[in-house]
Amino acid sequence: MLNEETEAAARPKLKGVSREIVLRSFFLETLWNYDGLQNVGFVLCMYPVLKRFYPALSELKSVASRHQEQVNTHPAMSTLLVGMTARLERDVDPAAVMAYRKRIMAALAAHGDRIFWSHVKPLAAVLGALVALGFAWSAVGSVVTMIVYNAPNLYARMSGFSRGWTKGFDVLESFRSPRMDRGLHGLRRLLSLGLGLTAGLLVSEAVRRVDSVPTVVAGGILVATFGVGLSLLRKRAAVTAVVYALAVAAAGLFCALEAGVRF
Repeated sequence: MLNEETEAAARPKLKGVSREIVLRSFFLETLWNYDGLQNVGFVLCMYPVLKRFYPALSELKSVASRHQEQVNTHPAMSTLLVGMTARLERDVDPAAVMAYRKRIMAALAAHGDRIFWSHVKPLAAVLGALVALGFAWSAVGSVVTMIVYNAPNLYARMSGFSRGWTKGFDVLESFRSPRMDRGLHGLRRLLSLGLGLTAGLLVSEAVRRVDSVPTVVAGGILVATFGVGLSLLRKRAAVTAVVYALAVAAAGLFCALEAGVRF
């Protein structure tokens, strides 16, 4: 019991560090370079932790220099990487820290791209476009896009360090959990719904702006669009691919009819 208390007392106090790391994470790519990629920004994020771990200036410089090896991860995952690396600094032999960090870095980059680039970012764009169309091209759509993308991004940054520090490698398991898969599947369904609604609104808006297009023709266009999409789905085409194709076709029709009105 005494040994556990002595060990706990010897551990560095990290209270207040998370706030500093979150603020510094926005500068992760400020000094991006071809040799180290995000290494300078990562050391900047890591510095508040290293100061607590290594009070001696000479040792601090040595460890900071060691962490200047190449870093490349998703920006939203930067604080999580800092937290997990800090856990490695505490629990793992110093000679093995960089090897572990390289593996963690690659895994977090892949998960970050999958979550934010493949799901959250296109969903934010589609919902913003949908709201803009519904509000007659108002700036509300831009606000919705910023909120939908930045809210989960900020949450990931603000909670990342504490999760990485407390859970360590268990965090990686949470990205492969059924709960995460269900969440991403739900985002894909929402994205498909948003794209479908956007395609319909684009066609409707295009037809509405051209007085010479009869109502029967407009209805035929919508029915044909629905029929093409249904036919592709029956041939086992991916839902997302079908909806993206229909959205592009609707945007093309809108531009063509808009150009016809101008000329």
